[in-house]
Amino acid sequence: MLIQRTFILYYIAYQNKSFDDEESVDGNRPSSAASAFKVPPPKTSGNPVNSARKPGSAGGPKVGGASKEGGAGAVDEDDFIKAFTDVPSIQIYSSRELEETLNKIREILSDDKHDWDQRANALKKIRSLLVAGAAQYDCFFQHLRLLDGALKLSAKDLRSQVVREACITVAHLSTVLGNKFDHGAEAIVPTLFNLVPNSAKVMATSGCAAIRFIIRHTHVPRLIPLITSNCTSKSVPVRRRSFEFLDLLLQEWQTHSLERHAAVLVETIKKGIHDADAEARVEARKTYMGLRNHFPGEAETLYNSLEPSYQKSLQTYLKSSGSVASLPQSDRSSSSSQESLNRPFSSKWSTANPSTVAGRVSAGSSKASSLPGSLQRSRSDIDVNAAAGAKAHHAAGQSVRSGRLGVGALNPGSYASLGKTTNYGKLYRVISLASVKTSSYTAIISIHSCYLRIVHMF
Repeated sequence: MLIQRTFILYYIAYQNKSFDDEESVDGNRPSSAASAFKVPPPKTSGNPVNSARKPGSAGGPKVGGASKEGGAGAVDEDDFIKAFTDVPSIQIYSSRELEETLNKIREILSDDKHDWDQRANALKKIRSLLVAGAAQYDCFFQHLRLLDGALKLSAKDLRSQVVREACITVAHLSTVLGNKFDHGAEAIVPTLFNLVPNSAKVMATSGCAAIRFIIRHTHVPRLIPLITSNCTSKSVPVRRRSFEFLDLLLQEWQTHSLERHAAVLVETIKKGIHDADAEARVEARKTYMGLRNHFPGEAETLYNSLEPSYQKSLQTYLKSSGSVASLPQSDRSSSSSQESLNRPFSSKWSTANPSTVAGRVSAGSSKASSLPGSLQRSRSDIDVNAAAGAKAHHAAGQSVRSGRLGVGALNPGSYASLGKTTNYGKLYRVISLASVKTSSYTAIISIHSCYLRIVHMF
């Protein structure tokens, strides 16, 4: 009996050991007793056993599509255009029915205690009425003015879906009604600007898209101060967007709609060019081209009032964008005139025949007194160029001639006043002193031509 119990315990221990081997962690090392009864798993080339990856793990396929440029949840104008008509279809049978529907919509939107889903559907219903032809009824415009407060309240909502639907509805109203939406646009634009710095992308981009639609389709001069006032906002994103909107306004609107606020536009653009933010300055420079197209005189006055560093930045931007024609007329030729002024004096006249130069001087001497001040050089410029030219000729004369000039070498009665002790050094000092004392081009040319004639006579 004892032997039988021992055998049973040994057998149970053996079975437990085999079970542990089969359920081991690696699973690929069966016990020696059961190895003959196990079939090895099939091997696949390049992939280890049990190599299935979970979705979203590193190296696996990514879940979800690419996000928009503005980030996750951002919307653009294409999304707005699709949403204009992506609404339930309804039919309008009478003006009375339209009035009742608009009253119900205003009641829902004016009370933020209603469920946000109901408010979003009410905003969609306004677009459904537009698609059904509500703008053809006179009563629609009367009730639309009563909806201004409800639309503003919807644009301030904490629910991003309600804000998005409100912005889409406002953009659709502006697209369909045009300038007839002037009162509603003037009321809603300040609220839309408050959405620009919002951290929620769907709210910020919805507000920006709605403002663009209003600028394109509702050309009301009263909107200009609302945009220009935000160009000096303390918020950097608001200033950037404001100059972007101002650039769009100058591109889309006619000149007669801007004439009343030309001075405000000029002052706003000038402040933008001096803005502390680099991107805001870039957007402000873009608006200069639009201002130039509408008001060339004011744009030139603005350009001339800028500091040289800001003028240079504006020139660089306009040239890089291929808009050199937008520069003032005086500045378009400044580069070529500046190069001619910076060119050395000897490069202009040293290759010319002395007699030809003298002829030019005598022909233009009568006009020297009438030359404008811009054609005269400063004394420092005259001294450097004249001294350099005279010194070059003096060095050339010294290398081929003796250091002194005799009276016998001169023509009778020509230059006898120089005396026997006159040399090239004294002549050089006389010419240089005369160059310093004069301030006109013709006099300098005359002095140098006399010097060249004296040198070439010997």
